[in-house]
Order: sequence, then C-alpha cells, then structure tokens
Amino acid sequence: MADALAGVLSGDPHRIWQASWDIIGTRDKNVLEHLRLALPAIERATANIELGGMISPNRDALVHALDKVRNYRAWKCWCDDYRRLLAFDPTREEERGHVRVLGQSLSGWPVTYECECTVCGKEFRVDEGEHHARWWQWTPR
Repeated sequence: MADALAGVLSGDPHRIWQASWDIIGTRDKNVLEHLRLALPAIERATANIELGGMISPNRDALVHALDKVRNYRAWKCWCDDYRRLLAFDPTREEERGHVRVLGQSLSGWPVTYECECTVCGKEFRVDEGEHHARWWQWTPR
C-alpha cells in the first residue's frame, strides 16, 4: 500500500485517482495511519492538480479518501463508511468478506439488497440505482 502514498504524491492525475480508490477500499489501519501522518504532504501535492472526471469529478474520490484517512479512527466499524459514498457494490463487498448479502429483491428496478456487516453485525438495506453510472445507497436498518 506504499503505492497509495506514492500515487497521491506523484502529481499524475490518473495515479492520484487510482490511489484514492485504493485508500477507499483498504481496511488496513497501518496503511491509514501512515497516510494520516503524510496528510500535510498529500494535501500540498494534490491541491492544484486537475483530476478530471466526466460524470462526477475525480477529485470526489480523493476528498473521500483523505476524509477516511482523517476520520477512520472515530468510526465504530468499517461499515460506517458505506453511507458516505455511493460506490460500495454489495456483491463486491461480499466477495471481500466485508458483508453477507442476506437477500436481494430482483422484482423490479432498482435492485434492493439486505446486507449484514461481517465485523459488527449491523444490517443495511442497499438500494441500487443507475444514472450514467451504477450506484448503491446504504441505509442502516
């Protein structure tokens, strides 16, 4: 995950965007703590770089990633992040072992999932939608 730090410090918009998603996806506290100590350098290195983005600004991923680095220690569980970003696909989160999909309604659009966090047991209703890109809204039950 040293690649994440190198990526956000690289000055390359694509590497910064990719590193942001790596940070969003990690649950490694050592990595997040290493990044937290580097926040001033990261903020300086990324402040004036145009990151692009067609549907939504790619900077949104960087902002979310840095917010996670700043605040993850205050979370009760990793699943606290699900409500903050519409990018957490429940099937991908299940493949990673982060949640269990308890059920899914395929009776119409949008698809609705019932999920349970594998760490704390919190249950969520997850509504899938699409408007130029797929998204998932996580609501605690």
